[in-house]
Amino acid sequence: MILSYRKITYAIPCILIIFLGTFFINCSKSYATRELEETTLDIARSSNNIVVAKCISTESRWNEQGSLIFTYVTFQLQDTVKGDSTEENLALRFLGGRVGDTVQSVPDMPEFSENEEVMLFLGPKNKSGYQTLSSIQNGVLRIQTDLDTGNKLITTPTTGIQIYKRNTDKSISSPYENGVLLEDFNYSLKKAID
Repeated sequence: MILSYRKITYAIPCILIIFLGTFFINCSKSYATRELEETTLDIARSSNNIVVAKCISTESRWNEQGSLIFTYVTFQLQDTVKGDSTEENLALRFLGGRVGDTVQSVPDMPEFSENEEVMLFLGPKNKSGYQTLSSIQNGVLRIQTDLDTGNKLITTPTTGIQIYKRNTDKSISSPYENGVLLEDFNYSLKKAID
């Protein structure tokens, strides 16, 4: 069977597209798998700063070129668990958001509500000067206040960290039903990364 020049020139780009598509899918699966395998302790150790913060505002807007939507989230710092943070507020920028009727969504990008309390695992600043998360999927732990006791609880599941009662060496084998006390988690995290 003889292939014509026309068939060959058509087949080569198709093969190239299939190859590149398979390559990028495998790369993204590898990255996603690596990030999912990271424990909370791994992320904490690789983070420049770990802070407890309260979301005070979120705003989505177009970039200067009008091609991408970014969401800007401002947090009020409440406590520093790791690193040095002298600033009162912290601003993060995330790709995606909603402006009017236009929505640009990015898989696994965290979303925040005003007055929500979180623990943020922070990496270096990006080229635009915004602080980044150490891990997009696992760089945010959610905090809720128990209405009965007033205690703050980490409600996001954590991995790789043995939880201790604050200021003791007493291990908590079964953390609280609705999460882990923030003060116990902070103590255990500091103990694990020091």
